[in-house]
Amino acid sequence: MLRASPVRGVAMKSLLHRTDSTVPERHRHLAALPRGDSRVFLSWRLLSSDAPREPFHVERGRGGSWERATSSPITDSTNLLDTTPDLDSYDYRVVDSSGDTSESVTVNSGADPSVAVLDCEIELGESWPSLIVGDLQNTGRMGAIIRTAFEGNIHFIAYDQDENRLWKFDTKLPSKGGWDGSMQHAPFLCWDINGDGRTEFVTHAYDGAYPKVDYDTALDGELLIALDAETGDVVWKTAWPAMKSRVMMTVGHIRGIDKPPAVVVQDETYGDIVLTAIDGKSADLLWRIEQPRAGGHNLDIADIDGDGVQEVIAGGICYNGNGTIRWEAEPFGHTDISKPARIVPGMEGMQICYAVENPKEQTGVYLLDNKGKTLWKEFFHHAHYGWIARHAPGVDGLHPHVAEDGRRETRDHFPIFLPDGSTWLNLSDWQRKNFVPVSWDERPEVVFVLRKENKRIVRLLESGELEELPGSKLPEGGKYERNLGCVDVVGDFRENIVALDIERNRLMILMNPTVATRRGYSPMDDFEYRHDRSQLGSGYYIYLSPPVTTV
Repeated sequence: MLRASPVRGVAMKSLLHRTDSTVPERHRHLAALPRGDSRVFLSWRLLSSDAPREPFHVERGRGGSWERATSSPITDSTNLLDTTPDLDSYDYRVVDSSGDTSESVTVNSGADPSVAVLDCEIELGESWPSLIVGDLQNTGRMGAIIRTAFEGNIHFIAYDQDENRLWKFDTKLPSKGGWDGSMQHAPFLCWDINGDGRTEFVTHAYDGAYPKVDYDTALDGELLIALDAETGDVVWKTAWPAMKSRVMMTVGHIRGIDKPPAVVVQDETYGDIVLTAIDGKSADLLWRIEQPRAGGHNLDIADIDGDGVQEVIAGGICYNGNGTIRWEAEPFGHTDISKPARIVPGMEGMQICYAVENPKEQTGVYLLDNKGKTLWKEFFHHAHYGWIARHAPGVDGLHPHVAEDGRRETRDHFPIFLPDGSTWLNLSDWQRKNFVPVSWDERPEVVFVLRKENKRIVRLLESGELEELPGSKLPEGGKYERNLGCVDVVGDFRENIVALDIERNRLMILMNPTVATRRGYSPMDDFEYRHDRSQLGSGYYIYLSPPVTTV
């Protein structure tokens, strides 16, 4: 019998904890970091209802009494670097111009300097874990769901920001699947899939004791299952719609943004694929398509033409929300990665960037308009992992990087493209293997996590050289891989890094510890950004820069 197991929250040690028992309706995602020498860094959100220069004061508390930590109101950022009278634990809160106070947080000013807003103990099993973030408790505060394995079975475990384990779910599926032994057969997502105002968690599971050690092709009894993201209770379950071990899954409002979405599953990657759309409210079948054309390692859903209905894009074919074909791109095969985004400034709707892997004569990078017409292309030996971000200062639009193994002849070309297809900068082989993009900085251009040795955050200069950002040293045990959770969770408009420390079995939320010289609204206010960051749990997530929200 399938069952999610709600458990009581366990107290865990963290550098920060929330001191109030409830979350205010207009909480500001206030966060604090110890910075050494009695200093505390504070960061909070400018709400969408705030004026651009809304004045804030910060109050410091100890022993139940409060005093003002700011001599004049803060109007140019939503940060403060405070120096406390003593090395001790202090409470902080933010006060706006109407006198309303934010939630309060506690931080020890005598603790060692840290970039970890959250650093809590979690359960991690024997397989390489991954995570997604979502509004699990429907409060606006993001929690995390971790995919891991125990005794050979895939499990999911949900945690909130207050260091509590919400539930644990055993899928009954083996952790090893497909030719590479990965867990690609258990994609997972978080979204309000039925329009009830609560977040659901959706994944693949089995009803009973799975009869095989490894996962190959589907068996009777496999399920597509939706759980309440806060409680772990089953919302609905239906027959699993795929057969292969490589499965992509996403969620989209394919009948209109104002209507409940659908869960769309892509079966297979390298050969012909099958797409299935399931009603997120009733779990009924909406449509099923056999596509005689290879797919990719991610499945795209986006409103590419701005009509309020999201389209499905798989393997170079764009489908309307009802499953009919809108267009087919020029004939090529396995699209290793793809991403719809607003890449070319001034052009209608979104453009779609592809990296094509097979067949070899068509391998390369393609940029399409929202009608499927190729705007430009460049051939490579092998195109693979990449991201879509702002790199070049002063150049509007977004700048794709999608090259893996370079030019066919020399294999030494790893470009960052400008919107017109020209090259802004050619990455080194080491850089393209070690960079993970994140909007950690206050500038609109992306910076990079160095994900392997000497883990830190750097800025890529126009010369190709790297500049280390202040306070950018990251915990060494962190798993900073390509599906890293780079999303605005706490603090101001800059993105956090949500990561797992697999050496210490910890869940971390990391924050830029420097005072910004400007302020901005959270990208979480933007629907397209929230929807994009919901895609971390399926295939190869392709990073997309958030909208510019600075004021």
